[in-house]
Amino acid sequence: MSDTSPADTWQLSDTEVFSRYGNAFVPRRSEQTGAVCDLLEGIPVPHVLDLCCGEGRLSEEYLRRHPDARVTVLDRSPEMLAMAAERLEPFGGRYDRVQADIEDRAWRSGVTYGGVMTSLAVHHLDGEGKQVLYRDVHEMLAPGGVFVMADLVEPAGPAARKLAGDHWDEAVRRASEEQFGGDEAAVMFEKTEWNHYRLVGPDPVDKPSTVAEHLDWLREAGFVEVDLAWMYAGHALFTAKRKAD
Repeated sequence: MSDTSPADTWQLSDTEVFSRYGNAFVPRRSEQTGAVCDLLEGIPVPHVLDLCCGEGRLSEEYLRRHPDARVTVLDRSPEMLAMAAERLEPFGGRYDRVQADIEDRAWRSGVTYGGVMTSLAVHHLDGEGKQVLYRDVHEMLAPGGVFVMADLVEPAGPAARKLAGDHWDEAVRRASEEQFGGDEAAVMFEKTEWNHYRLVGPDPVDKPSTVAEHLDWLREAGFVEVDLAWMYAGHALFTAKRKAD
């Protein structure tokens, strides 16, 4: 997969590919987006960080649902931040932009959020990086705040890995027909080797962890109500809450 990635691996051509085909490449994308926002209902402060925001689709839906809310969109890619700003322009001044890499830690202090949401970003960190991020996000949240993460996960065995890959291929083929009237997106999906579960050997860019590891690490970071809320084609949606005072 070539979406948001660590420094020097994200190129404008990849941005253009994901901008055009992202709705087909991400299984049930609109369903995921809606579920993320559903899980952020009732947060204690109506200010949400959209971590590795991409085009700003999560922020767009959250702001649409909550007329009094604010979002901060953060991404390493200036092209993606520009796309997000264009998408969020109808919401006036209800958003801020931060250009930073997910691996940096400077952005992880100084602001308290009611929620943090992210999609298809955390799997670029290794296990230690994920654990540090979860601890930092926990400290960034107001008491009762919620962290919601949609991401790629690593199946625990070969049978589940094959099933995830098969389901992902099928989801893209269906979406390609629906959105492009043919196999345009499916061809690009295969050409760019986007399906992580078809790769042979370790991937230096994508480093997904198992569901069990994520759940354990979130609990160890201090979160409560840690749960797997949704999963399809190797894409999982996690939710975790900072304990209210």
